[in-house]
Amino acid sequence: MTRDLMDRLPLPRRQKQALRQARISEKMLADAIVQREQMRMEEKAVLIDRIAEIQPQLLGTIVVLFRLGIPEARLELLVDLLLMLTLALDQGGITLPAADEDLIEQCYERVTRRMTQETDSRVLPMERRRVSQNYIEQHPEQWLLSHVFNLIHPLTQSSEEDRVVTLLVTTALNYVEIVTELLHPQWEQKQAH
Repeated sequence: MTRDLMDRLPLPRRQKQALRQARISEKMLADAIVQREQMRMEEKAVLIDRIAEIQPQLLGTIVVLFRLGIPEARLELLVDLLLMLTLALDQGGITLPAADEDLIEQCYERVTRRMTQETDSRVLPMERRRVSQNYIEQHPEQWLLSHVFNLIHPLTQSSEEDRVVTLLVTTALNYVEIVTELLHPQWEQKQAH
């Protein structure tokens, strides 16, 4: 999206600034989705092996969920998300350092804290919406966040077991947090102020 077009969007100034900061563009995501859809199983297997080398902790979360009893078919959403992320980063020539356990745990705590706040019945709905909107408007990887929200939305509407949905949603959002933290290491500090 061009800067001129972005300036004409009816969005708050801080959201436009965040969109400009994004290192994973809307086009990179769209191209990666198309590329992933066109891949044969063998090609996906090779890419998964590469992900295991460059981001073993992220791929390891899927293994843990499988061991916790999440059906393999449901885990495809997370595998596809990692494939798409890897393809998008490759297109942008972006190499991320490997996420370590501490980072994954930090991000997981932030995601679960935010999810708890957004579903807490003691907080007024208007306040929950405001907190969510602030988070979205300031997020430096809004295209990625938007894509993941679209992926998980059908899950939140399903009648599937709550535990399965919660684990899948939390993990998908955690991937967004981890990638964002690796792309924008100072972002968490800005969020704290």
